[in-house]
Amino acid sequence: MRHSCPVEIDEGLLAGLGVEPGGVTLLQFSTAFCAPCRALRRVSAEVAALVPGVRHVEVDAESHLDAVRALRIEQTPTLLIIGPDGDVTKRAAGVPTKPQLLTAVAAAMP
Repeated sequence: MRHSCPVEIDEGLLAGLGVEPGGVTLLQFSTAFCAPCRALRRVSAEVAALVPGVRHVEVDAESHLDAVRALRIEQTPTLLIIGPDGDVTKRAAGVPTKPQLLTAVAAAMP
């Protein structure tokens, strides 16, 4: 997973994508015929089921081009880990392993 400094995002943009305030959100950008997107969906859903307060939200990148541009999504799948304060704490392009994702989620927890 690529580490990044926390990045603040417009709350309205996040709400429009289905991100709710509080908790940690795994925000996944996917496209229709993307095999790695299906793999990331599975890993993210497993982590969300294991860790209380974590939610997985998948977004079709082609249907949300404004958000893709605003968030600088360059490929699918891309996963943003959004902390309870609405900041992006980590970003991953491709499919992180379950242990990598669990570590990143733990770092985003309050």
